[in-house]
Amino acid sequence: MTVARGLRLDVKRALAVGVVGLTGAVAALVLVLQLAGSSDAVDVKLGDPDFRGIDAADLADEIAERGPVPFPDLVGHDLPIWVAHRGVDPAAGWVVVSARVPGSADCLVQWDAGDGAGTGRFVDGCDDAVGWPADGTGLTAVAWTVVDGELRIDVAGVGAHGGTTP
Repeated sequence: MTVARGLRLDVKRALAVGVVGLTGAVAALVLVLQLAGSSDAVDVKLGDPDFRGIDAADLADEIAERGPVPFPDLVGHDLPIWVAHRGVDPAAGWVVVSARVPGSADCLVQWDAGDGAGTGRFVDGCDDAVGWPADGTGLTAVAWTVVDGELRIDVAGVGAHGGTTP
C-alpha cells in the first residue's frame, strides 16, 4: 500500500532563502535612500520664469487708450504688478513695476489718471498724498523683454531693472 507523503519542508533552506531575500530588500532600500538624499541640487521649477503670452502691440494700444494695466499676483510669487507703456514703439518703452508700496506689506500702488490729459501717476493706496511718476521711478522695477512681438515679464527676477529687446 502506498502512503502519500505530504510536502517536505527543509527548514535550513527556507531560512537561508528568507535571510538572503530580506538582506537584499534592506540593501536596496538603503541604496535608494542614499541616492535620494545624496544631492541637494534638485530644484523644482514649475512653469516659465517669465510671464508670457502678451502681444506687445495690442497691450500698448490698450494702455494708450485706457492707461496702465494691473495684473494680480502672478504664479504665486505674491507679485501684483502694473504694466504701462510710453512712446509708440511696442518693442520699447515699457514700465513694469511691483504694485506693492515700497516698504509696506499691506498697501498697494494704485493708478490715478489725473485729469486724463497725460498727468497720471501712481499713488499709495493707503495714502494718496504719496505718489510716484508715471515712469515708475521710485517703485520696484520688474524686468521685461520683447521677443518676436511678445512682451515677457520676468516674474522670477523682481527688482532687476529691465527693458531690453533682443
